[in-house]
Amino acid sequence: MATKPFRILCFGNSLTSGHPVDHPYALMLKTRLEKAFPTLDVQCTINGVPGDLVTRGTFMDRLGRDWKRAEKPFDWTIVLGGTNDIGWGYPAEEVAQALKKAWDIPLSRGGKVLALTIPECRASSATVNDRRNSVNKAIKAYKRNNFYAFDLFDALPYHSMEEADQDKYWGMDGLHLTESGYDLMGSKIAKCLVKIINLEEAQSTEISSIVTDARQRRMIEDLIFEEERGDPKLLSQGYIVVRKSDLD
Repeated sequence: MATKPFRILCFGNSLTSGHPVDHPYALMLKTRLEKAFPTLDVQCTINGVPGDLVTRGTFMDRLGRDWKRAEKPFDWTIVLGGTNDIGWGYPAEEVAQALKKAWDIPLSRGGKVLALTIPECRASSATVNDRRNSVNKAIKAYKRNNFYAFDLFDALPYHSMEEADQDKYWGMDGLHLTESGYDLMGSKIAKCLVKIINLEEAQSTEISSIVTDARQRRMIEDLIFEEERGDPKLLSQGYIVVRKSDLD
């Protein structure tokens, strides 16, 4: 069976690079996506620099270079940034604005963006938590064509995990992940992308050609309409599943 190239740029800092175990989440992401879509040849480019800042570091330059140097445009750019900025005390509004500028690089070139919220970690203080929550709120509230947000903070908790799971998924520093943790991260992100891809396929398909029951067709059309209106309960926030197989 012929496969179609499906190009993903996994971009960010240490949690993108798979630091310190050298096991990026992109490995599991690729596996899960190819299992879900056997006709796709998933090609992941990984660019994660530990310690990099969205507001002050090389983040923007690196992202621009990746897009400029790519032989063909990336289908998706998965962006995770802001953890280090929050840790260094930069204001949430400044971090959020910098992230929007980063997202604009692939969006302005016809790519799609999956922005990840800043995940939790062991270290906790009211000030840090408030800044992180503010940035995450801005990520989830952002609306633009071809932009999606995935709540990694919710999908990959630290403090609400059982102690055994903390040991399994989180590194000794409580900030980075183990190999199992990065695999879990990749699985969660892949699940979100599968939902998005299937919903986009449903949106681009003439519903009457695959759903004959009028009541079911109206339900599907209403669901798609709500997604297009930007209902926060729907897929742009990572919560709705619409698979083509479900429409048969």
